[in-house]
Parts: sequence; structure tokens; C-alpha cells
Amino acid sequence: MDPQLTSIIVPTEEINQIEECLGRLVEDTGSDYALLLDKSGQVISSKGDGDRQDITALGALIAGVFASSREVAKLLRERDFRASFQQGVRENIFIAMIEEQWILCIIFNKGTHIGLVKVLTKKATDELASVLDRVRQQHKARDEVLGSSFRTSMEDTIDLLFRD
Repeated sequence: MDPQLTSIIVPTEEINQIEECLGRLVEDTGSDYALLLDKSGQVISSKGDGDRQDITALGALIAGVFASSREVAKLLRERDFRASFQQGVRENIFIAMIEEQWILCIIFNKGTHIGLVKVLTKKATDELASVLDRVRQQHKARDEVLGSSFRTSMEDTIDLLFRD
């Protein structure tokens, strides 16, 4: 199974750090909303305008847009595109990849300067990468312990069942 598509549980302490980082990003940029997604579009955390009730669908669609842009990068013989900017009439979206597994999305209006968003998003992606790497390492360690325990337990049970 692809390790990037497994379910990772983000502990409360790390969720608090993620929410603090997203809140600071929204406040410092004057953005409307920030989302942290996994590669599949699952919303890990969000901060900003509380009236948004469509974040689950938004997360899935943003992940689809980013996956599509990665395929375009391949066609252009690029390794990948690490960031994407979409400009609308009222709102803009800046999307940045964090490592290879997470996506940070910032939604902002015309009053927010894209340069400021890019600079502060880079700072936030570095901070989030550190937190998310810790989560991944904890998940990996837990899987290794559970995997070996489960394997040993299963072997013992099979031995008991088929004992002569």
C-alpha cells in the first residue's frame, strides 16, 4: 500500500500547532481562509471565515486541481509544480505543496497582495512541514510496533491452531 495514502491520525498537540500556524497565516496575510489538506483532499485543519460549510467538497476539488497540475508538469518534463495560483473575480486561491503528502490552500480577496501571500505561505509551509514530519514519524513508529506485535500474535495463534 502506498504510505502516502494510509490514514494518519494527527494528535491533539500537533493539531493545535497546525491551527495556530493557519490562524497566524490568515491574520498576517489578511486572507479569508486557510486549509491544510492531505494529498487525497481530506481536510486536516482549517482557519478563517466560519461561514464556509463546503470545506469538504472544496478540499477534494483543490486536491484534484493540484493532482491535475502535477500531471501537466510531467507533460512539460517538470518534476512537479510546488505551487499554484488561481485568480477569480472576487477571490483568489494560492495552493502550495508541503513535502509530498500535504497541501496548504489560502483563499483571499483582491485586497490582499499575492506577493505577501507567497512569502508568508513559504514560512508557514516550512513550519507545517516540521510538525507534519513529526506526525509521520510517530505514525511510522506506531505502525512498526503494531505490525510486529500483530505478526507475532498471529503466528502464535496459527501455531496453536495447527499444533500436532
